[in-house]
Amino acid sequence: SSFFFSAFSPPNLLTIILDITTFTWTHRSLARTAKDKALAAKNKSSAGPATLDDVITSVLALGVSFSCLNRDNVLVVIAASEEEVSVIYPRKGGDGNMEEVVMGGGGGGNTGGECGERVDLGLLNDYVRLGVAELVNRSAERAEKRASSSEGATSTQSTSQKKGAAIASALSLALCSINRFMVASHAGVSALANTSLLQRNDDEGILALMGGVSSASKQAQNAQKGILSPRALIIQASPDRTSDYNALMNCAFAANKSSVVIDGCFIPSGLTKNDAKASPYLQQLVDQTNGVYLSVPSGAAQVGGALSEVLMSVFLPPPSVRGEMNLPKLHNVDFRARCFETGESIDVAQICNQCLSIFKERPKEVCLTCGASVRKGKASSGSGTKKMKLK
Repeated sequence: SSFFFSAFSPPNLLTIILDITTFTWTHRSLARTAKDKALAAKNKSSAGPATLDDVITSVLALGVSFSCLNRDNVLVVIAASEEEVSVIYPRKGGDGNMEEVVMGGGGGGNTGGECGERVDLGLLNDYVRLGVAELVNRSAERAEKRASSSEGATSTQSTSQKKGAAIASALSLALCSINRFMVASHAGVSALANTSLLQRNDDEGILALMGGVSSASKQAQNAQKGILSPRALIIQASPDRTSDYNALMNCAFAANKSSVVIDGCFIPSGLTKNDAKASPYLQQLVDQTNGVYLSVPSGAAQVGGALSEVLMSVFLPPPSVRGEMNLPKLHNVDFRARCFETGESIDVAQICNQCLSIFKERPKEVCLTCGASVRKGKASSGSGTKKMKLK
């Protein structure tokens, strides 16, 4: 298996974005503990939901397997909390730092795995767990400060739109990291740039310059040159953050233009009927970039090593061989507009003419996304989309 991929597949650059929102995982951990006690009294095994430790263990297993496919494969792990994102592997400074990995080194540690030269398996385990712990601690400290501040009510109201993970910020950071690796592996020239557009005929016009070449042909060119084939995997557990929709779509268009495949894995809790069972935003990202999307089944599929099997079965194969495999496919993607405040699907909306945010009801004072002041006045009548007048 490893020899087959090394000989016939170009090296891959996999960037994993991990949702570590403290509220989501704390709630699931408490529910899991209570359910496990009840099941243990009946001599039954755990039925989920997955905890943060389960997901981290599965991500590490996926990273180890990925490094064994090709000795030149590169792995980057980014953690995203409610208000902070950070590259937790490779870390900045120390052994196996980002600079060494970008330039093709395997890290300075003695615990490096023999499967890959650019993924240090020992440092991968240590850095991922350390990085997650640091972000969770900082997130908990910020929550304590907000709770103890005299402006607790105002602070809670201002952060009500940020209950989910900062996936948009993490994806932006991932695309920047991918570009950095691609430039380094292409002798200082961006491998994502399309130089053929500079040699177009005069009669092709501006449309040829805007259109570029297809993602398939660009990936085929990179494969022939031995250039890294980039892709990203988003593992999300919290609900979509509606205010980040515009930023996510901009990232999707940038990734599609640069032939970066985005895969999506949503892990539902399955605790109540009202809990999210899928991520519409993640589905749209995957659909735009021709990736693979999966909502992990609730229950036993999330515990006892089953989550590791799911991740490796669906997301481990590189895009170059996925056409020969029976992987999950998106058939019904929800492209309906959603209110940035409530997340509801809407047909008629108020649109901010500054940031193009969509709202079901007209904001009272300021746009909840960009903060622009809303002028007091009557909204335009008639059906269709409406625009707010801003100062």
